[in-house]
Amino acid sequence: MLDGLLDVLDPEVGISVVHLGLVYRAVRVPGRIEVDLTLTARTCPLAGMIVEDARECLARRFDDCPVILVSLVWSPAWTPDRITDQGHALLGHPIRGVS
Repeated sequence: MLDGLLDVLDPEVGISVVHLGLVYRAVRVPGRIEVDLTLTARTCPLAGMIVEDARECLARRFDDCPVILVSLVWSPAWTPDRITDQGHALLGHPIRGVS
């Protein structure tokens, strides 16, 4: 399911919401896909665009699914600890546990 969201980018940093650790849940149940994602800040002016981009990417990837629900969630609060190793590499940060 996360593969369908890899093309959804955080427009401020140009990195996938998956690699930033913003996707909290992505499941396919009979007849629909449900996604819970968060943002790095509640005040993000691009929230609607990111949610719509997620819906569109999933609709293209799973064109046989009639309902796609993408919800913004704020709990638990996002922290940089959620960034994947690939996300750290894309940001130019050292990968955790590698010295």
